[in-house]
Amino acid sequence: MPPRQLSESVSVFLLDHGLHSSLVLPGKTGGLVRYSYGDWQYYALGHTGLVSGFNALFIDTPAALGRRELPGPQTAANVRSLIRIGIEQLFELHAESLDVSRLRDDLDNLFNSAQASRIYNAKMDLYFVLHPEPYTLWHNSNLMVARWLGVLGFKVRGNPIGSNWSVVDD
Repeated sequence: MPPRQLSESVSVFLLDHGLHSSLVLPGKTGGLVRYSYGDWQYYALGHTGLVSGFNALFIDTPAALGRRELPGPQTAANVRSLIRIGIEQLFELHAESLDVSRLRDDLDNLFNSAQASRIYNAKMDLYFVLHPEPYTLWHNSNLMVARWLGVLGFKVRGNPIGSNWSVVDD
């Protein structure tokens, strides 16, 4: 559920990739920035075998924070045109500009503090660094995106282990 009243709103984009979610925020000086969270081995390094998948789901494993700057206007059409992995649903949401700036700064600070681990995954089209919180089924990308939405003032109901998003004006 979106925040009740906004004094200076900006668009943010919740991307549902099927089993996985990511969030796109306005960039500091224009454009957009996509953020994502996932298992280091499976998601960032692309080791998608059975053992890696099992470990990612059922064992606390190292996690990754993904980030990529996207050029162009802050529109849903531009987001769709620039994201190279499948998007099942794209939700354009409105959040308080100050809250978005704080979240973006926090995520950027986290990303920048882990530059020693930085890698690029061409398939995901994201740069990744190690994230300090371990990944597991019960602490996955959808739960992290729900947490980020909470920072932006949204209320998230249910248990978003899976990527089954809907937006309501309750």
